[in-house]
Amino acid sequence: MSASDNWCSPPEIAEPLEEFFGGPVDVDPCSNSRSVINARVAYTSGGLLLPWCLPAKRKPKHTCYENLPYSLSGPWTAKLLAELSCGNVREHIRLSMFSCSAEWWADMCTKPRRNPRILALKRLYFLDPEAKDPGQKRMTCRFEPALTYFGPWPERFTKVFAHLTRWTTWGRS
Repeated sequence: MSASDNWCSPPEIAEPLEEFFGGPVDVDPCSNSRSVINARVAYTSGGLLLPWCLPAKRKPKHTCYENLPYSLSGPWTAKLLAELSCGNVREHIRLSMFSCSAEWWADMCTKPRRNPRILALKRLYFLDPEAKDPGQKRMTCRFEPALTYFGPWPERFTKVFAHLTRWTTWGRS
């Protein structure tokens, strides 16, 4: 068990994420110094304040991956909805706890103009961000994880992450 909520996404997420987006994700607003997520821009702080887009000189695809600090799900969900609404993010994948009774979860699923595709995941073993060699030490979470996707390719998303999936929603994205 980690003393913080900066748990590193495992390679089982990072590798298919790069396959899904055809290269690095544009922005990872919730990164840390030991993250294995390949992102063009990775914020290790300030993700709730900074825009989730590339600097103007880079050609953006407007893709985003987020493994948020779970103790701050409400503020991060509000930021996600704002970034989707203003057009900074067109495709977004989020690793979070599956928490359908929480207000932030309901907001994420009902407030955008489009519903996310939701994958209920098998138990994940996160990389420990405090380990000397983060590739070796793993820890499991005490909750059910979920991947959500906002974007035009829900069927492809489901297929790329099928190896982690217990079940999925079939709503339109």
